[in-house]
Amino acid sequence: MIQILSQPISRKEWIILSKQNNLDIIVVLWTANAERVCDVKPGLNTTMHELEAFLKANKAEIPPSTVFAIASINEGCTYINGSPQNTFVPGLIELAEHKDVFIAGDDFKSGQTKLKSVLVDFLVGAGIKPVSIVSYNHLGNNDGKNLSAPHQFRSKE
Repeated sequence: MIQILSQPISRKEWIILSKQNNLDIIVVLWTANAERVCDVKPGLNTTMHELEAFLKANKAEIPPSTVFAIASINEGCTYINGSPQNTFVPGLIELAEHKDVFIAGDDFKSGQTKLKSVLVDFLVGAGIKPVSIVSYNHLGNNDGKNLSAPHQFRSKE
């Protein structure tokens, strides 16, 4: 059975969902907008103990993708990161290894980047060499706004 949830759920709801549906595996797929890059530094996120202590102190330095990854790992759920930021800091990797939970992913490149890459390959293969490719996101998601912040732009470099 595959059930797709589009909204975050509480830990209690997560456990109930798993038991009621007799789920063997839960995979958490992170597909949110790019976040700012979180600096990797001692005392914050270089070990699983630092990361957990910082999280308990409710500090804003830990990005949402890492918070969701910690919750997923603590529940034994596979976590796949589809965004470009550095979610998998050393402390998170250590936690996943300690709990023997699979984590993977570093940007699905599912939007404009992928489309332009495929288009360029096609055009070059057809003997056409583009000089410039420009795109416009008319749907108005938050990519432009998010990437205007230097720490968030670093995640796309």
